[in-house]
Amino acid sequence: MIELFIEENQGRKIALRENGRLQELYIEEENKEARSGDLFLGIIKKKVKALNAVFIDLGLPKNGFLYLPKEAPFDDYKEGQSILVEILKEEEGSKGAKVTDKISLGGKYVVLFPGKGLQFSRKIKEEDFLEKHWNQVPVEGFRIHYREASLEASTLEVTAERDKLMTEFNDVLRRAETGQGPKKLYGDGSILDRIVRDRFKTVQIIYVDSESLKQYLKEEYGLSSMMFQGETSLFDFYGLDHELYELNRKIVPLKDGGNLVIEETEAMVVIDINSAKFTKGKNKNETALQVNMAAGEEIARQIKLRNLGGIIIIDFIDMDRPKDQVRLYEHVMRHFEKDPLFSKAYQLNELNLMKLTRKRKGHALSYYLLEECGTCKGQGSILSYSTLKNEIRNEFLKKKSHVEINSYHLRISAIYKERITTELERFLDDVQASDKEIYLEFDSNLDSLFTLSPLVFKSQIEEVERFRVNL
Repeated sequence: MIELFIEENQGRKIALRENGRLQELYIEEENKEARSGDLFLGIIKKKVKALNAVFIDLGLPKNGFLYLPKEAPFDDYKEGQSILVEILKEEEGSKGAKVTDKISLGGKYVVLFPGKGLQFSRKIKEEDFLEKHWNQVPVEGFRIHYREASLEASTLEVTAERDKLMTEFNDVLRRAETGQGPKKLYGDGSILDRIVRDRFKTVQIIYVDSESLKQYLKEEYGLSSMMFQGETSLFDFYGLDHELYELNRKIVPLKDGGNLVIEETEAMVVIDINSAKFTKGKNKNETALQVNMAAGEEIARQIKLRNLGGIIIIDFIDMDRPKDQVRLYEHVMRHFEKDPLFSKAYQLNELNLMKLTRKRKGHALSYYLLEECGTCKGQGSILSYSTLKNEIRNEFLKKKSHVEINSYHLRISAIYKERITTELERFLDDVQASDKEIYLEFDSNLDSLFTLSPLVFKSQIEEVERFRVNL
């Protein structure tokens, strides 16, 4: 059973569950002007020979940057020149978007590049493809790459998508030739469109929380969906918010004991595996292998859910037998097969370290849910203020739906005190508490980010009277 959940309560969140287990998760920013895969007609603003890079005005807040390979003719790039580029990596922090002038357009079955000839996914055999789709021949002006999904589609579907992409590509090239930048020439409507397009045939139930989205899915894709109308948010009701916030934790428990420790740094991601109280395995070698196998499966899932990219180093528990290392490597590779952004994994070295690389479209999940901690001057991260408010709001709505209580004691970690007190009235509106009597306490020693307790008896109210909010 594959379920698709789409919440538009505050921004858009999309989740895919397979047999009750979260497998894919996306957060889509509103009014985002550039996404990975978009095509822009830009203008070269600056060349930096020392970096072998070109900075390009895309009409966005920050200039995009194009790294050139050493063999590229640097002098061919002129300041003020128009250039057609594709977004590889979106803007993040102080960095502009990373772009390439080796552009492409991709669909579910086909990816088009300027050039010539046919190419095939490494996961399909050319002879198997041509046996099924015998009429697929080279097309002048394009190099055509066929994805693995093309083997599962009909020849009519593959041909229709190829022709549609060719029409769109030619339109982009025409507008780039005759138009003036900077401006966007091509881009997906949204992450949702890509998910629905890629999962069109496999999703069995769709849950939405807005009538307009329900209508859009029906009109655009002919898909029916179930409208959620609960007191809390859709993600909270189905337990997805809890799973979402759990993905911020550095320590991830494994099923039979043991855990992963995931550290994100600017240069790479490092994942350490601990056996802890792992209960399987007859001896040291067997235990190490079993822990590592369980970890390998969960690591593939965590990397995809957290949208981690770049260089990833996995420190597995030491194994003495070479055959166990080979078995583990093959096991990890199988679990990365369904990740379209996975690039390459290297065999374990003598220290039982595995290095792998993964592309990343968009930001890591932590970008949306965490923010710099003001208390420690940016040395650490905390749950973002907007995420905190969403959690508190859901708690208020759940408690209101059970019984009508007018007074609540809200304790919040003191790290949010300055932010909340400077906009207290707005904060109470945002968490659906403006119609209640609130006793607001900031606690430096609170184990959790907040607690919310209904005040039923007079004695309870008297104990927290000093925290009463008066607007």
